[in-house]
Amino acid sequence: MSPADKLREAHQLLLKHFGRPDIRDHDPLSVLIKTILSQNTSDLNRDRAYNALMERFGSFENVLNADLSEIEEAIKVGGLARQKAATIKRALQWVMDNYGKLDLSELCDDPDAEKKLTSIKGVGVKTARVTLLFGCKQDRFPIDTHIFRVLKRLGIVPPNATREKAHGIIDELIPPNIADVLHLNLIRLGREICHPRKPDCDNCPLKSICDYALAGGEIRS
Repeated sequence: MSPADKLREAHQLLLKHFGRPDIRDHDPLSVLIKTILSQNTSDLNRDRAYNALMERFGSFENVLNADLSEIEEAIKVGGLARQKAATIKRALQWVMDNYGKLDLSELCDDPDAEKKLTSIKGVGVKTARVTLLFGCKQDRFPIDTHIFRVLKRLGIVPPNATREKAHGIIDELIPPNIADVLHLNLIRLGREICHPRKPDCDNCPLKSICDYALAGGEIRS
């Protein structure tokens, strides 16, 4: 089975196993800030940090005008507060400098949107693509830690590939209009079944097409 066929089959098997996730419309700037806050923490702590940020400041304008120490204090529940506060401040300043207001809507129609977002220090390809996929409905596929692990175990991405190389590989393989559903279902698989240690291969819906499972867990993850 080719990597492209395997990716399509994985999508169908995950749909059958997990169903179609609920995907709601979101403001792109909110998605960007939440994704920055999501780095190296759980969804629960990301949401707690975002809610604390908005409760403290009320608007992104107030966040932009706040001292870094105040932002750090507000988002400390999410971890890495100093690093994330600086990235949030830079991102908001970049949006204001480029669009004259704290609104990322214009970016959604920009063919260079990903390149522009990743020009912000602290905003990587995954963060940019999550923003574009869920905030702008652009057909971009973001690869997080869970997805990266699953793709390597499946044999779709080489074991020694970097995250950046993996994005390029998937861009060539993924069918149109499934990025959002596949992204969320692969994350769920990584969290619930395909764990970093002791993955539950026996109960994995992808075990029939997974190099790692078929080799008895011998493939490097």
